[in-house]
Amino acid sequence: MSFARLVFMISIFLGSLVIPAPSWSQETRPAPLKLSDLIEEAINKNPDIIASKSKWEVTRERPLQAGSLDDPMIGLGITNFPTNNFSFRTEDMTQKEISITQRFPYPGKRSLRVEAAEKEAEAALWDYEETKVKITRELKAAYHELAFVNRAIEVTEKNREILKLLNKISETKYSLGQGIQADLLKSQVDLSKMIDELIILAQTKRSLKSRLNTLLQRPPFSPLGEPEEMVLARFSAEPEELLKEAEENRPLLQSAKRMIEKNRASLRAAEKDYYPDFDVKFSYGQRDDGPNGRRSDMVSAMVGFNIPFWYKSKQAKRVAESQKEIRSARDQYQALANEIRFLLGEKLTEIERTEKQIELLKTGIIPQAALAFDSALQAYRVNKVDYLTLLDNLMTLFRYEIQYYRLLTDQRKSVVEIEGALGRSLLGEKKG
Repeated sequence: MSFARLVFMISIFLGSLVIPAPSWSQETRPAPLKLSDLIEEAINKNPDIIASKSKWEVTRERPLQAGSLDDPMIGLGITNFPTNNFSFRTEDMTQKEISITQRFPYPGKRSLRVEAAEKEAEAALWDYEETKVKITRELKAAYHELAFVNRAIEVTEKNREILKLLNKISETKYSLGQGIQADLLKSQVDLSKMIDELIILAQTKRSLKSRLNTLLQRPPFSPLGEPEEMVLARFSAEPEELLKEAEENRPLLQSAKRMIEKNRASLRAAEKDYYPDFDVKFSYGQRDDGPNGRRSDMVSAMVGFNIPFWYKSKQAKRVAESQKEIRSARDQYQALANEIRFLLGEKLTEIERTEKQIELLKTGIIPQAALAFDSALQAYRVNKVDYLTLLDNLMTLFRYEIQYYRLLTDQRKSVVEIEGALGRSLLGEKKG
């Protein structure tokens, strides 16, 4: 192969590097792996989501239980039974008795217990929604990282081919006595490094696909398509609006709010425990007829109530416990809210920075680096620059293009973090 043809082929590869575009042809490109389809599948199949939903369904059964009365007690017995003759007929007050006793909590206790159970069930519902947000966030992050790895593999493979051509140029010049052996060895070393990088990227790709399959409740090594092309995730929103929306709609915060309300209801219920509960008892006594005539049966009723005599070690401690639970729940809510505010501010700043860097790389740095490499290639052709200068220009261009896709991925992942903080999609990807 002639020297000029090698330079021409390098120029063709260079053109594909400068313009960020797919390397697949229309005929060979596989069907893209749609993010919306993966999200829908994860919501339906992910075991963490299913377990969280089951927990919510469990708590939904508790309010009715909390409002129900205790089971009534049935009693059977004999009263006033004489021991001298063991007869039911000699004594007027001897009777066989059946009784029923029902405990009635002090008014207000049951409704407060129901309220506490309802708030706990609502918190579990929001926990279920938060689990969906968490899994969706993890899935999107892995998806975008996989898209980056694919692009990094494409860029690295193109640069490997360029290095192969440069290696042939070095061999040609060396055979003609115009090059030195050190240039040839340097080219071979850099080519080996590029191959090593491809091995690492291939392993990373397998790990990311395994992660996606795990989130989808598939076997780790199940076949999985390739992500769609990477594009800049654009959305417009005021930071203050995002902060307000996160505080109002984020499932994690809503769950924390419900736990505060649940603990408040529990506190009021604990304060009600200072008041007695009532036991109402009805009994029926059957008497046998005596020697002197017929005896009528008897009925009786009784009301009893407990006295909170040990309130210092029981009721008072329960109230103190509930008060501390409220403070703990409030502090937890505030800590979560502060964390979300910080995350939103940090990610919005990162998005602004990365978008500026992406534009600079796309319109300035990468085209300039490509021109610098092309100029060095032409100069090397006529022995005006050495091989190390040419190689340095190539590797600089390679690093900038990898950086471009890294920033593009980081921008998408920052948007994903903002979506997680808000508890909703900003780009219309979510289904289900």
